[in-house]
Amino acid sequence: MTAVTSDAVASAPDTDTDTDTVTGAQDSRRLPDAEERLAALRARVHEDIAATSHSRDWIPRDPGSSELDVLVVGGGQAGLGTAFALQRQRIDRVLVVDDGPEQQVGCWGRYARMHTLRSPKHMRGIEFDVPSLHVRRWFEAVYGEAAWAAVELVPRLDWNDYLRWYREVTGVRVRHQTRVTAIHRPTTPDGPFSVELSGPGGNETTVTARRVVCALGLAGGGGVRVPDLISTSLPRERWFHTEDPIDFAALRGLRVAVLGGGASGFDNAATALDHGAVRAHVFVRRETLPASNPLRWMEFPGMQERFYDLDDDAKWEFGVMSGGLPQPPTQHSVWRCFAHSRFALHTGCGWNAVSMVSTDAGGQEIAIDTDRGRFHADVVLAATGYTVDLRLRPELVEFVDDIALWSDRHPPAVDHPAGLSPYLGPGFEFTERDPGTAPWLSRLHHFSTGARASMGVTGNQLSGIYGGIGRIASTITTAITRENWGRLAGDFASFEHIEVRSVGPHDASDGWYPTSSRF
Repeated sequence: MTAVTSDAVASAPDTDTDTDTVTGAQDSRRLPDAEERLAALRARVHEDIAATSHSRDWIPRDPGSSELDVLVVGGGQAGLGTAFALQRQRIDRVLVVDDGPEQQVGCWGRYARMHTLRSPKHMRGIEFDVPSLHVRRWFEAVYGEAAWAAVELVPRLDWNDYLRWYREVTGVRVRHQTRVTAIHRPTTPDGPFSVELSGPGGNETTVTARRVVCALGLAGGGGVRVPDLISTSLPRERWFHTEDPIDFAALRGLRVAVLGGGASGFDNAATALDHGAVRAHVFVRRETLPASNPLRWMEFPGMQERFYDLDDDAKWEFGVMSGGLPQPPTQHSVWRCFAHSRFALHTGCGWNAVSMVSTDAGGQEIAIDTDRGRFHADVVLAATGYTVDLRLRPELVEFVDDIALWSDRHPPAVDHPAGLSPYLGPGFEFTERDPGTAPWLSRLHHFSTGARASMGVTGNQLSGIYGGIGRIASTITTAITRENWGRLAGDFASFEHIEVRSVGPHDASDGWYPTSSRF
């Protein structure tokens, strides 16, 4: 039996595991003139942005100040969309930092392992108010209009490539391979945040920012969830969470056991089989595999833009109800797994214990005791989702005791797991647990999975992302206006724009003069 070593974990490339097959197949279908079509689209986007942009800078600046208006932590679709929505409000001192490499945007070339997105291709998204920036236009430029009509869902690696193009064409400023190591609270109630960054080669820098938006995706509310029966019973080189960088080539010839029957469970099982795993079994506690996807109902303006405006009782009751509904795998992921004869699905088969045991050949294997008996495997993949607990977020260490949770504001949330979700304001901003004690929290925004209780689907997920980025941009614009109103009003008091330059007949030397109400 081949063993999976700790070296495999350390050396697993943080890249897509099926790039050659997926990207190669798609690249071969690119139109011969795709680059020319993309150049024309780029020009159209720039023209549309210029035609609909605000025409003047408006935020008062102190001479010599390098302070950022907004620092966005996370350069995936949520972070890029946020930066662009702020750009549309002419909030121009915005920096995005992302810990991944430039060629990979968010999860799509890293630990996402499905073939396509599951969100409908026609959905509004991070193009915001610029239709030519929609993924449809990019896809048609690259593959043609017939290709867009033919696909039901956007292929995953095409989405990654679209996001790279989106980042370039919008001019969003991103600092790659950079992570936030600390956010320090302001020294005065209205002062900026001091943010420590660690960049390539361990280069340490500090920036100051009036506001910080944490757009850290599924793990941004806390972290990954791994049951103790896995993490405390197995050597670290024998198990992975589905968000981990996994060297699937190292799983060739091995038996893989996947705990969890959601989309990531099936996607990772299929990827292991695609790379030569001798067996991949998915274990689901439920007696039947979930079939209905509740997200599809939520994709309308009332949910995507106005859920926050409901009262707390309505939001909580809906969140508890919808949160208790299982999210199914995609049909395509199920088909992909069952295309392999070495795949098996075990329903009604919860895990009771996991241990390392000796084999007859003198090696070690994993024994999994379930409701349906004992199974053996070489590697475990935990498709067990994410947990919301802000205390697990290193960037929030200085703030977590001051942040209001749903359990602090809504009695039914006490002792409920969702009660650990932050109780957010209308622009995804944190609110104070004790009013008046931490006023800077209104300038710290949580655009991650922990926002679900307050915002519903209006968050970092594609199903409601356009509503989320609009809310953040609107809230920040309002706050900047209020904070600077004294200076803005003073500017108005001294403002002059002379329109009447002569009192008398028009002279040719005066320039253009309309003489008709039509051209």
